[in-house]
Amino acid sequence: MLTIGAASIRATSAAKSPPPNFQIRKPTIIAFFPPVNYNDIDDDTADALDDFQYYADEARGSLKRAGVDFEEVYTRSFTVHVDNKTILFRTHKDDVGYYYIAPGKKPHVEYGVMTDDDILDEAHDYFGVPIPGGDSGHQALLVDPAVDLTGGD
Repeated sequence: MLTIGAASIRATSAAKSPPPNFQIRKPTIIAFFPPVNYNDIDDDTADALDDFQYYADEARGSLKRAGVDFEEVYTRSFTVHVDNKTILFRTHKDDVGYYYIAPGKKPHVEYGVMTDDDILDEAHDYFGVPIPGGDSGHQALLVDPAVDLTGGD
């Protein structure tokens, strides 16, 4: 019971803290996921969180090499400062997504958990820069479906 009380106090104080602030000086993706109480997490949310974190980690290196900042936040709102403007972005209760922004461009939001290839491809499309590692950068391995590669007859 004491642990639950402590968790509730942390959640309450976190909810009263100001939203994260981002100074946008170059292409940036802000990946957002709602705050999670690990004591009350259901299986679907746990799976979505696991995928969200896995794909974010997979995309991060390619984005960095392409000069794109990647931020990961667990909040329902955040503030973006870009081109002498301040934008407060608010999600709905359980929204998960990716906020793409760059100086001189209108923000673009994608909702739902995206794979690393989807994150990279969207970054390429939105920012207009080559992103190593996305589907557009992969070569397809062509395999004849009639060939048995398992060693069987």
